[in-house]
Amino acid sequence: MARTLRWGVGLLLVVSLSIGAFLLLPFRSWLPGGTVGDVPLSQVVNGTAFNRLFPEPDDGDQLVFTQEKRGFSEARLKHDGQVKALLAISDVSTAPEARRKFETSQSRLQGWPLVEQGPQATALLVADRFQIKVIGQGDGLEAEQRQDLIGRFNLRGLAALKSASAPRATLPSGQDTAGRQSLEPRAAMEPVS
Repeated sequence: MARTLRWGVGLLLVVSLSIGAFLLLPFRSWLPGGTVGDVPLSQVVNGTAFNRLFPEPDDGDQLVFTQEKRGFSEARLKHDGQVKALLAISDVSTAPEARRKFETSQSRLQGWPLVEQGPQATALLVADRFQIKVIGQGDGLEAEQRQDLIGRFNLRGLAALKSASAPRATLPSGQDTAGRQSLEPRAAMEPVS
């Protein structure tokens, strides 16, 4: 009897899995697979590559990495145990709509387009591919403080990042291939309008 019961349970399990797979077939595009936002994994930069590009914290501050996945890395900037800001780098090749907010930007930081997103957030688009975002927490940070924090990221290193099959990013005008500013006089940061 025990043998018959095992065979019955096994057969029921196989039939259930087969029916479940058949029912989920129309939803296979929703299931996890080999892409991130319809971009092949080989073309998306891994989040671990972003971690070394975050700014060094000031004395008394602490940088705590909280999330890392393909195309994204996030850290909390803490001061005396309180979260001061969220810092993030994302590969917008997985979300091309994220680039739209930079299309009309009149502000620049080290040659890259900069946008203010409400009273607590500032974002920068590097190499038309990587978004750096600083979101003030608690009492928050002033826009100038957020911009200064973004400027302390390794922007040249970020612009030079590429996935295994992606072409190398181009630097903004006014910089040579080593990422140095040209000798033309220009401000590193233009005011936010």
